Amino acid sequence: MTGILKKIYFLPFFLFLASCNNQESGAVSLNSLIIPEFTYKQDFFYCDLEESSSLINLEAFLSSLVAKHQKDLSKLNSIDILFPDGQEEVSKFIFSIRSNNKPDALKRFIDILEIEGFSRISSCIFSIYQSNGLDMAKPLKNNSNDFINIEILRCFYNAGYNYGTFRIATDRFINSVERLKLPYSLSYINSPETVDGFLWINSFTINDYKEFLEKNWIKDDESKAIKDEFNENATCLDSKKYKSYRLI
Repeated sequence: MTGILKKIYFLPFFLFLASCNNQESGAVSLNSLIIPEFTYKQDFFYCDLEESSSLINLEAFLSSLVAKHQKDLSKLNSIDILFPDGQEEVSKFIFSIRSNNKPDALKRFIDILEIEGFSRISSCIFSIYQSNGLDMAKPLKNNSNDFINIEILRCFYNAGYNYGTFRIATDRFINSVERLKLPYSLSYINSPETVDGFLWINSFTINDYKEFLEKNWIKDDESKAIKDEFNENATCLDSKKYKSYRLI
């Protein structure tokens, strides 16, 4: 977990990028178009470093935690740490945790943090929602030595639209981006706050992905059509960028 900083700015460009993709290959039932086939549960725990603590303290604590509690933590699919991108001084971070419908394993993780004295390092909001999630584009590999650039968009469906209408558009988008040979992943998370809300999470392994897409994708006719189709289906409220580090 090294090198942690950069700048978080709102990118209307990514509201643009949260566009959609090609038609699904093969026959797809109407039911699968309307109802997402979720494959995991997603939780986010929002944290603030204590004034007397630092990122060095946090890294040391978490490294020790993983070494000591590997067995318990491995019951979760993954634990990533998200740091706001583009900030000179980082005082906030997020635990991003995937699990297979295992709230008990999640509660055990919270208990371990408490037992090990994590409150000396940081204060967190440990609200367990177990939101449904799926990867619409192949997940990127992440390990403890690398980070992934991610952007999280909060979106909601426009009146009269739903996942079924949206999925056709997202297929067009994913196929379009895959042709660029750009390492990319897309995750879709049901919002715990509203029935028609969702999180759209873009993930990239390269730092200059914005420039790459502006040069190779955004200005062509297909991308403009995809953008229009996305805007017809959904509206995104905001966009936040992070550096994501794999804890386990």
